[in-house]
Amino acid sequence: MKTILGIIITLLCFSAFAAYEPYTYRHEPVELTFDPNILPESKKVWVALPQGYHRPENAQKRYPVVYITDGAVYQFITAESMWFANIVGHIPQAILVAIDTRQNRSRDLTPTVPNDGHSTPNTTGQSARFQDFIHSEVVPYIDNKYRTNDFRVLAGHSLGGLFTMTAALNEQVQDTFKSYIALDPSMWWDNATLVNQVELSASLFNSKAYNIYVAAGHDHDGAGDFLADYLAHIQAIARTGHLLLAASKTKGTYEVFQDENHMSMLHQSLYKGLRAAFECYPVTCDKSVSQGQKQIHIKGFGTSYKRLFYNH
Repeated sequence: MKTILGIIITLLCFSAFAAYEPYTYRHEPVELTFDPNILPESKKVWVALPQGYHRPENAQKRYPVVYITDGAVYQFITAESMWFANIVGHIPQAILVAIDTRQNRSRDLTPTVPNDGHSTPNTTGQSARFQDFIHSEVVPYIDNKYRTNDFRVLAGHSLGGLFTMTAALNEQVQDTFKSYIALDPSMWWDNATLVNQVELSASLFNSKAYNIYVAAGHDHDGAGDFLADYLAHIQAIARTGHLLLAASKTKGTYEVFQDENHMSMLHQSLYKGLRAAFECYPVTCDKSVSQGQKQIHIKGFGTSYKRLFYNH
């Protein structure tokens, strides 16, 4: 009797495991090396294709593409978030292109050279050139090699989030992407100069329908001696979020993750950013069409924090 019961339990366990098999993600990216004309050094790029890409029944199917900076690290969490968001029905299947920015990261992801006595054009302020590399060399290559459509998303965290926002303001590359995801972006950079550019670009966001998701961590308990720097950081993001929320056509989503720090907010905000990016897929959300009256809503934004940001 015990033997029969054991066999039954074993069969049930195997059956349960088989039922969960579709929820097993396998990250098997293709590694590419670009020897660009625009940059002085080569760059690695990883491409993760959605499950079923090579199946015969999908031979004519075309896919949107998510591009993310800091790809050596963030390809894993991004690919798995994309996979899970798809299997639960939140986003379509998409190709991930993760771009390596380990070498010369500050140079490639920042828009200006601060007047701080040690920054130079060799170490900072070359994000426009890096955006040109993505726009002129990476995107055409990916479009020629893989079955893509014209819906592209650009995502980044920290300096990568700053880079994402500068791309949205770059007239040469902004229309390459339909959606932008900026996760705890370093909007404090160079005395928050980019926030001022966002403010001056109101006509862009009033006339073009992009999806822009901006998220901030809000756990200052560990800031310690860097509290002033932290407040400058979070206030710069808040200003950016409010400017986007006020736009006429661009769909701005601004979300604050309370009790999450700069790194711990990444998992939740990336997932929600992907959902926001594809909210109106295969087109972008047009706020002027989809909303009669604009309602400013900031998720997780308490009254005390509102007062803090409005007063600075």
